[in-house]
Amino acid sequence: MRAIERRAYLRISDLAHIDYRIVTEKDIQTGDLNALLGLSHTFDLRKQMYRLELEAMELRREISEMDRKLGTFLHNLNQRLELITTVVAAAETSDAASNVIELSPAGVSFVADSLYPEDTLMAIKLELRNTSLSIASFARVRYCLLSDNDSYRIGLQFTSLDMPTEALLERHISALQAEARRKRLHKL
Repeated sequence: MRAIERRAYLRISDLAHIDYRIVTEKDIQTGDLNALLGLSHTFDLRKQMYRLELEAMELRREISEMDRKLGTFLHNLNQRLELITTVVAAAETSDAASNVIELSPAGVSFVADSLYPEDTLMAIKLELRNTSLSIASFARVRYCLLSDNDSYRIGLQFTSLDMPTEALLERHISALQAEARRKRLHKL
């Protein structure tokens, strides 16, 4: 699949808490997102929990096919872990409003209050709602357009995502797209 087709296919709307700051080239060279964004241990925990959930999903499905009771128990156990992760994460972001974002493995688009010139460098933190996935990256402003209510639609391109995080994003997007397809099929 060509890169442009792949980008268009792997794109979703989602809810997330967004924190971002303008940074310099020197900040990017030091690469310390923890200091720039105030990342906590909980932030990393959410990302690790999501990665483990994705890794276990297929195995849990296979176990459920072989032993229905064990599969039900594992599903219940997984839901408990998700609840604990959600409660721990909510303690940190309870006062933060969720934003509607357009997300792809290459970048993110959202509504901002300020105008940012093209090629502005930023550090960005995304905490996706309804999942335990959290992402931190350096990014570059690709566009900033006037939107409704004197706000701006800003498009950022991730510049420092590592391969495992990009793969997590792709799997997250694919899972949400598959869920949406299942819901559409059940409505028919």
